Amino acid sequence: MAATQSTWLITGASSGLGKSLASEALKAGNKVIGTTREVSRAKAAFPEFSAQGGIWIGLDPAQHDSYDQFAKVSRENNVDVLVNNAGYAFIGGVEDTSEAEVRDQMEVNFHGPLRAVRACLPVMREKGSGHVILISSGAGFIARPGRGTYSASKYGIEAIHESLSHEVKPLGIKVLIVEPGAFRTAFATRQIVPAQFENGFSNGYKGTPVEQMLSMSRNLTEVPDWIRGDPDKAARAIVEATATGYEYLRMPLGKDCVAALEAKIGELQRDLDATRAIASVTDVD
Repeated sequence: MAATQSTWLITGASSGLGKSLASEALKAGNKVIGTTREVSRAKAAFPEFSAQGGIWIGLDPAQHDSYDQFAKVSRENNVDVLVNNAGYAFIGGVEDTSEAEVRDQMEVNFHGPLRAVRACLPVMREKGSGHVILISSGAGFIARPGRGTYSASKYGIEAIHESLSHEVKPLGIKVLIVEPGAFRTAFATRQIVPAQFENGFSNGYKGTPVEQMLSMSRNLTEVPDWIRGDPDKAARAIVEATATGYEYLRMPLGKDCVAALEAKIGELQRDLDATRAIASVTDVD
């Protein structure tokens, strides 16, 4: 697909990494369809998109009827590349989080992307080619305190895409899981915390890592200086990989994400080393 124009379908294309991806894909000569919940707001926030040939579609992946909408868009536009980017982060302790808040997080970060994938695959299968790209997170492999619900949504949707990568490889379809660290977008300023507590946590977790995470995350009005990720550079890396080819499933982005992944691998190795003897004697004699 590198030599010809491809059709990209990007969810949550009006801001953040989705916006950078839409711009970069257009610059590369591709047709780009961006989904957004409110087209009028998207046009105002990202006027260059339409000016450069981008097409807005009002679509909320979290709505149950979005499968039919995705399927219609995919068929009518012969989609080559699906980018599941729309999502948000819920920050709160496990005990402090309501079931409704968990369900809302999963609806957006898990069920929404899954609907889009299932709806777009038939067109890709018929062509024998295509890319399914998940914009996940470092939270997709490491669960920090206060991020259990968010990580659960990312762990879950990553598992779907990992399984899918094996299922569709013989069909000519590639899967890429992108795991960004902290990037300079508005994402960090739009995090949601447990509604039932004024500070986002109950008194029982005062002075614990939960309070520390909430204090660092909530009420951000601008991107902190310590966040170093450049969304435009990330978008270029993704578009380039899609055009030139890749032989890996996961793409961590940002030095912070690389460090977190290395730490996670180290933790897994230590657990395995500590329990290898136990594991080795539990088979049937």
